[in-house]
Amino acid sequence: MEKIKVAIGSDHAGFELKKFLIENMDSTLHFEDLGTDSSKSCDFPDFANKVCKFILINEDYKGILICGTGVGMSIAANKIEGIRASNVTTVETAIQSVEHNNANVLCLGSNNLSQSLSKEIAINFFSSLLLEEDRYVRRIEKITKIENSN
Repeated sequence: MEKIKVAIGSDHAGFELKKFLIENMDSTLHFEDLGTDSSKSCDFPDFANKVCKFILINEDYKGILICGTGVGMSIAANKIEGIRASNVTTVETAIQSVEHNNANVLCLGSNNLSQSLSKEIAINFFSSLLLEEDRYVRRIEKITKIENSN
């Protein structure tokens, strides 16, 4: 089985959860850790930008971004053309964000998710695939059109 490649980044609030995921996910995932490397205060947009630019250059990668709530990372990531970041708090949302919206970045909030739920969400996010039904493809194309017009 080919490894799923994941670029991962966090700010200080997400550092411990990032470390947990890297150390506890199964071996089908290969992580590229793009920081931060401590719980010292830092700015989440820097890591959102770093991870998203990395996955746009390395198209065989998806991403995980972690901050306190996942909201800041999601907002910053979605400012980058070609990124579809989803702030996820349930397994069902993780699956549907990929199946229905072709999300390529998973955003997690370390303050509102347990480590075990975060792991379960990540497993489901990375094992899901876009449902290539006309309605989902059409909607993603409309999102891309909006993105390209701005």
